[in-house]
Amino acid sequence: MRLAPLPRPRLAVWSAVGLFLLALGATVGLLLKSTHGDALGESEARVTRFVTGAQAGMNRTLLAFDVLLATTEELLELATSHRDHFDRARASELLRTAARQNLMLRYVALLDGQGRLLASSIPRGDPQAVELPPGFLAAAMAPTVPTLAMSAPQLSTASSERVLYVARPLRLGDGTQLLALAQVPVDALVPVLMQGLSMPDLEVTLERGRGEMLIGVAAQQSLVERTQAAGPPLGDAGGIAADSWGAGARLSGAPAMVSARPLLYPDLWITASLPRGAALAAWEEEARSMALVALLFGASVVLAGIFATLYLQRMHGARQVAARSKATLDQALSSMVSGFVLLDADHCLVQWNQRFEEMFPWLQGMLAVGLPFRRVLETTVHYNLPGMSAEDKRAWIEQRLQQQRSAQGTFEQRLPSGRYLQLTERATPEGGLVIVYHDVTDLRRAAAEIENLAFYDPLTGLPNRRLLLDRLGQACTAEMREGTLGAVLFIDLDHFKTLNDSMGHEVGDQLLQQVARRLEGCVRGSDMVARLGGDEFVVMLLGLPGDSDTAAEQVRRVGEKIVHLLAQPFHLGRQTHHGSCSMGATLFGEVLQTAAEVLKQADIAMYQVKAQRGNALCFFDPGMQVALNERARLASDLQAALPAGQFLLYLQPQCTRDGAIVGAEALLRWRHPVRGLVPPAQFIGVAEDSDLIVAIGHWVLRSACAILARWAQEPGLGGLSLSVNVSARQFRQADFVELVTQALQASGARAHRLELELTESLVLEDVQDSIAKMHQLRTKGVRFAVDDFGTGYSSLAYLTRLPLHRLKIDRSFVHHLGERHSDNVVVQTILGMARNLELEVVAEGVETEAQRDFLSDHGCDVYQGYLFGRPMPVDALEALLAPLGQ
Repeated sequence: MRLAPLPRPRLAVWSAVGLFLLALGATVGLLLKSTHGDALGESEARVTRFVTGAQAGMNRTLLAFDVLLATTEELLELATSHRDHFDRARASELLRTAARQNLMLRYVALLDGQGRLLASSIPRGDPQAVELPPGFLAAAMAPTVPTLAMSAPQLSTASSERVLYVARPLRLGDGTQLLALAQVPVDALVPVLMQGLSMPDLEVTLERGRGEMLIGVAAQQSLVERTQAAGPPLGDAGGIAADSWGAGARLSGAPAMVSARPLLYPDLWITASLPRGAALAAWEEEARSMALVALLFGASVVLAGIFATLYLQRMHGARQVAARSKATLDQALSSMVSGFVLLDADHCLVQWNQRFEEMFPWLQGMLAVGLPFRRVLETTVHYNLPGMSAEDKRAWIEQRLQQQRSAQGTFEQRLPSGRYLQLTERATPEGGLVIVYHDVTDLRRAAAEIENLAFYDPLTGLPNRRLLLDRLGQACTAEMREGTLGAVLFIDLDHFKTLNDSMGHEVGDQLLQQVARRLEGCVRGSDMVARLGGDEFVVMLLGLPGDSDTAAEQVRRVGEKIVHLLAQPFHLGRQTHHGSCSMGATLFGEVLQTAAEVLKQADIAMYQVKAQRGNALCFFDPGMQVALNERARLASDLQAALPAGQFLLYLQPQCTRDGAIVGAEALLRWRHPVRGLVPPAQFIGVAEDSDLIVAIGHWVLRSACAILARWAQEPGLGGLSLSVNVSARQFRQADFVELVTQALQASGARAHRLELELTESLVLEDVQDSIAKMHQLRTKGVRFAVDDFGTGYSSLAYLTRLPLHRLKIDRSFVHHLGERHSDNVVVQTILGMARNLELEVVAEGVETEAQRDFLSDHGCDVYQGYLFGRPMPVDALEALLAPLGQ
């Protein structure tokens, strides 16, 4: 039977469908092939960039180790030292200082040729043994030319972590060979290898050329404990090339892109391996998507008419999207802040934006593609240089064209409107020119405003302290050189704080502004009025007569005028304020003085007026420094107080609610041979201003430990604890932990009966150092309490990390219990928080039974205050407790 021929339209359609499917298959195949190569190339580039960065980071890290170890020779003065006279203690202290310079190092040590430890940065009391891998000592000291050596990783018995050792050979002056050694945790080098990046499926190693594994980081940044790489040797050992898809991954052995880079130090390599499957994972997913799309698309071709309609609709939609994109781009260019112009090789206009026309409105209507830029300049010069001669205008145009030939720099142009434009000209590869016009007027105004803020008071517009000290320093030199005198009037408004509190800061600001204007009206143009801050003003008078009596009389007249003027009523809105001022005056120019010294003299004189209720003028008299000298004498007496045994401890009992004494707080007293018993408020501040507080604090600590040791032998006293306040300077001493330990050991006191009280600000000043020291002492049994809790700025995040035993509620909150609701809430909050953190609470300053009952009702544990006992000598407290021990 003969088949009837297909109608020509159907044949044409199916022929077209067949051809289209063939073309579709070929296109998809080529596209898959192309994207396959792109995926491999992109993965190779990523691995190469990664390993290059890791190489640089590891080189910097190893170089830092090498420099640190190499400089120990100079630091320890090994070249001039001999083994028999080697100071190990001093060397260990210097090594501890050097080790702090690199936080990645666990410790730094110095070994002799037999591996014996000579010195190390390990703190005294910690294990001193250095456990080196077998053969590492000999290998590190073998090279004739000193270089950095790195060991294989091993498990540290001291810290239970995997560590590496880096070492460098050194020599003493007598030729004895030594080895500078540093221990590096493997975990510290992992961030250097990974550069802070997280690249799934990437395997990174630090290894030797023979394949010996030092550090291996597998996918998801997990450490791999392996001694040998899975792949062949590297580099000169006859192994893989620097970048290769042919080798296996260094950890898993799977086919991978392996990129290897040598480090600065011999036989050390960084490798990054990306398995081929991971590199092509995205491509495979894309290929499956493309195949599915192609199948679906091919099936839809059967419906030729529908396909054609959909295709035309899609093309139409694409054109609309392109049109909208172009419109959006044109709108973005038009809204640019900067104007720009593009010129061709002949310096004719090619393109410009709307902002350029807005900056030069006189050019609107004449700009056209192909217009020579000379025509633009010829039009612009008439607006930029109005009134100039034609010759000057031509010179300006030629200068601008000459600048464009070099097209290297950035310069400014001022418009007739007063605005400033910054012009940046850059040549294009085709020989043309791009000119960018950026309006920098606001930047210049901002710079001027910043300068004004740096030297002038923003409220009054007067010079501030910084500018005053600069001008006063210059005036001190100038007046002495010219034989004239100057004067400083230090002015403080009386009762200004009362005005601020009663009428508000806005009214206070109005008063300060009016005072500034009145002061400016009292002086000459050559003089200066400045505001130091708050309600303090300074008037500097210059060019006074060289005779001090005559100059003082002129200063007095000006000062009395100011006092009288500032006593006149001030109209502050609807309010009328009657004020006064206290004024101190001093002359300068007779002898060379610093600006700070002159200002201090005037300040001292002003406080003399303040002490006499103000509204007057007082000249500086050296006798005014008697109070300062008294403070100096007190500091001098303090120097001799400790050696003379003039300090003694008073103890204030700490009790339960029923009055049972469970401990005491040690309070310092000074029995001066002339002044008598001096309370801490009069001398602690002087001691804290010097290093005396450190020595006094150590004496208090040793005395407290001695008391605890004696109590341990007495019935009824052995269960008492003793609290000692620790100053910030004392706590920040590098050997604080060691000194506390020595005091406990020397006295034989029980460490768990000693409680150290620290303030919140002291702990938070350096949180990491505080936590470290507290943990070291806590492991020995010493307890800690936060003193004056609630008055600082405690962070609960840090509070939970501190090894605390107690919180001490500040007496300021206890004093107003039952009187101020806010204090009640604060105390309840502290007690509730302490209970949740399982901390004991001591309330200070308990003076009434109502206060005790409130604290007891809310769960307070221990009480301290006059209700339970005043501070008393040690023997008085012991006598009080003696009946309990019988």
